Amino acid sequence: MSEKFRPRLHFSPRVGWMNDPNGLIRVDGIWHLFFQHDPASTVHGPMHWGHATSRDLMHWTEWPVALHPTAPGTCFSGSAIETAEGEIKLFYTAHLRGEDGQDIQSQCLVHVDRAMSRFTADAHNPVVPNSVLPAFRDPKVIWHEGTRRWIMLVTEGQVIGFYGSTELLSWDRLSDFGAGEGRHSEGPWECPDLVQLRAPDGRIVWMLIVGVCPGAYAQGSGTQYFLGEFDGTRFTSIHAPETELWLDHGRDYYAAQTFFDRDSSEPPISLAWASNWLYAKQTPTADFRGVMSLPRELRLIETGEGLRVAADVPKAIHDAFGDSHLAGVYRVDLVLDLRIAEAHPINLFGDHQSQFIVTRTCSNTVSIRTVREPGQGMVSFEHDYAVEFDWQEGQPLDLTLYVDRGLVELCAAEGRVWLTNLHFPDDPTA
Repeated sequence: MSEKFRPRLHFSPRVGWMNDPNGLIRVDGIWHLFFQHDPASTVHGPMHWGHATSRDLMHWTEWPVALHPTAPGTCFSGSAIETAEGEIKLFYTAHLRGEDGQDIQSQCLVHVDRAMSRFTADAHNPVVPNSVLPAFRDPKVIWHEGTRRWIMLVTEGQVIGFYGSTELLSWDRLSDFGAGEGRHSEGPWECPDLVQLRAPDGRIVWMLIVGVCPGAYAQGSGTQYFLGEFDGTRFTSIHAPETELWLDHGRDYYAAQTFFDRDSSEPPISLAWASNWLYAKQTPTADFRGVMSLPRELRLIETGEGLRVAADVPKAIHDAFGDSHLAGVYRVDLVLDLRIAEAHPINLFGDHQSQFIVTRTCSNTVSIRTVREPGQGMVSFEHDYAVEFDWQEGQPLDLTLYVDRGLVELCAAEGRVWLTNLHFPDDPTA
């Protein structure tokens, strides 16, 4: 089997399985991507942390595996930080399966040299011991300037737990968030993140990101977000509990994380796993499985419904897609003059079936219908659903598609609406 579906401007591992991005951090001008990885299989197995670096978030160099399973367990998802003294630390969930078949999960600390080549487990591990919770994982650590301490977010089933520490070894539980808020399903919330954004009026708003699987906006995996206030102890949403906000409305955008960058005042940059747990183990590639999304710069905009998150592909990457001479890698820019009930189909890969159909459904509402045909051997891969959003009558709709060997990321409405979907056409270079 050929690797015709390996993307050119998105990261994928040389061999083996990949899922969640982990430990995203920028150190001395170099972007570091760690990721959930099984180098010995193309299906999810004993988790390691793979490692890749880039100077432009577009061209990646893969390095030897960074973290291997040890006595505390395999290496589930986590995060990376740089201290004020310039020390690099990784946090991850050690995962074991108990004799009764139950998951045993705890949070561990790893010290890393500045070249990011030597990884030393802390002697006190686990720094946050086992919990009785069946889902207790995915530590995201940030610095909170107001309380002068580190904050760790941890998946605790259907809520996110908040912990605090001044020295990264002893952690106190502070609060939790999530009960009765947003979208829930039978699976736990996963891969939390917490980041500051600046509103158009200049105030700081906190954004909490959580993965929902299954039962997201589209079938299977999805990435939800909340906007609110964080005082160093407790997160409080500014929206009604029933409000649901999605970072991406596609089928293939999960476990989004932002890069830790101590020296940057620029907007935070996120990266996500471009797949879906419903069929991730069945995708038709040979030597590898798993692709990362394009990086996105996050910002806040004011809409008729209140504050919302918008995202942009960094300009250099945006331009690279427009200038690409790589087969199957290109950018499509559209400005649509939408009239009620007039359909605008978008066909890619030379297919007779449109992948997207854009329609103004009423004076102030636009619908983007996304269609995907069945994938051979992939359960629940086929879809046909629509995303609706407010868009003022008479205002042309901007639309950009980034296409990379079958992976399509659609951006619309000035970055407010995103749909990321994998496709496996007969000819992804068409």
